[in-house]
Amino acid sequence: MTPAQFILAFWMLVTGSINTISTKYADMQCVPNYRLDNPAESCPAVSNSTNPDELCPPGCATFDHPFAQAAGMFLGEMLCLFVFKAMFLFRTPDPDENLHFPKYVFAWPAFLDMAGTSVMYLGLTMTYASVFQMLRGSVVVFTGMLSVVVLRRTLLPFHWVGMLLVTAGAAVVGVSALQDDGQSSEPKPSNPLLGNILIITAQVVVAVQMVSEELIFARHKRISGLHAVGLEGTFGLFYLSIALVAMYHIPRGYDICDGGPCIENALHAFREVLGNKLLLAAVLGNVTSIAFFNFFGISVTQSMSATHRMVLDSLRTMVIWGFSLLAKWQDFNYLQVVGFVILLAGTLLYNEIISVRCLGSTVAEREEAMGDEDVREPLLSDDMQDP
Repeated sequence: MTPAQFILAFWMLVTGSINTISTKYADMQCVPNYRLDNPAESCPAVSNSTNPDELCPPGCATFDHPFAQAAGMFLGEMLCLFVFKAMFLFRTPDPDENLHFPKYVFAWPAFLDMAGTSVMYLGLTMTYASVFQMLRGSVVVFTGMLSVVVLRRTLLPFHWVGMLLVTAGAAVVGVSALQDDGQSSEPKPSNPLLGNILIITAQVVVAVQMVSEELIFARHKRISGLHAVGLEGTFGLFYLSIALVAMYHIPRGYDICDGGPCIENALHAFREVLGNKLLLAAVLGNVTSIAFFNFFGISVTQSMSATHRMVLDSLRTMVIWGFSLLAKWQDFNYLQVVGFVILLAGTLLYNEIISVRCLGSTVAEREEAMGDEDVREPLLSDDMQDP
């Protein structure tokens, strides 16, 4: 690994970790509770708790705007489009790069990205940051199944074993978040069971998104990953902006808009962010880390390989888990370690980063099993993996 490649890998790991950490840190901050008639004028900063009943004094509540946070993520992705355009000022365009494809093809994946991300961020408000990151690995199972149905892809024994390991690992990680021995000194998340269910459910949507993107890349060759991410961010921000307006006027939910119930009050979210410096720093950290993570991730794929990117993404989970322990956001749980190891083994096996001869994961065995069918790259190894 050259020094330049090491720098790319290091910053991909750092920015990817900051993304989840900053989002969870924002969820923990106390803000004036505008749902009350007399909200507090100011609220204390929070550093190591996740239970809203134990964090905030009267008149305050935790920052609870997952859909507004999802809009920040799409803003970060949209910044990749400006980076892509700016790069033409400093380099000669690649003549083989496809710049003339219809941009609307990424409207559908962006809609799926909006739905999946919003549900995941909602789940993150209810569970641990490390569990959130680990459970996202279950997308391998749903993507593998869809690849058989939609892409007519042949899955070999090592794919199925990998998916089985991921399922088992996700189950162990999910159970670890539900354990409560009554002796823990750390406050618990508000509803880890529902949060975990939402995160796993969102992976079904993410899997449909990944398969849709693969169909697009198969039809429109040589599209830059950075260009595609920027387009999805632009479409996603557009969709979510419309959705936030609708959520303000739908008279259902736990938020308050114009004195009545609503799904989410984005105006309150904006006001709360501007009134809390730590919350503002967390939101800006989320937006910028999304943009840089995509840039460094695509650069790692191009400079080294998709395998390196997958390994670094697994290391990101370890960084987030370690930070959560050091920051006292959660207690050490051996089941979480066991579940992560199983998840990691299944992910690496599915994506052919490790091989087991008897499971048909060598090139020769794949060619023999698949006959005339092309030996394709792993489904989850392209440039379009979300942060």
